[in-house]
Amino acid sequence: MAAVSFVILLAAATGLALGLYFGLKAVKLI
Repeated sequence: MAAVSFVILLAAATGLALGLYFGLKAVKLI
């Protein structure tokens, strides 16, 4: 059960990091 919640947290953190990364790249392009 702990492994499942860990994977969910990891996926959420990865999505957040990717969102911030592409968001900053988009701002630089403007």
